[in-house]
Amino acid sequence: MKVLIILLQVIGGLTFIPWFILCGMSFMVFDKPQAFRRRLLWLFIMAVFSYPFIVSASYWWAWSNFISSFHKIAVFWSGFPILVFGLAYFILAQKTDFFNKNKRILK
Repeated sequence: MKVLIILLQVIGGLTFIPWFILCGMSFMVFDKPQAFRRRLLWLFIMAVFSYPFIVSASYWWAWSNFISSFHKIAVFWSGFPILVFGLAYFILAQKTDFFNKNKRILK
């Protein structure tokens, strides 16, 4: 069980590679001056920058549960950042695809 937890955490740690790219490019949402007043964009920035806190809290909780002999819960918390990353990737990919298909309508 310990090997599975470590493997899931290493895979979850690899999600920081695309996160760094998204983190660096996330400020491009403020290219237009009126974008500073839009609350949804600020929520997007906060969501992007909260990912490392989600990962660290999840891993801390996983090892706490492993020490307390709750191994299945520890495996869940070790895989939780991968789940969050996959869900965020799916949402962003769908939104981007929707915007690219409907550029005429949205202008």
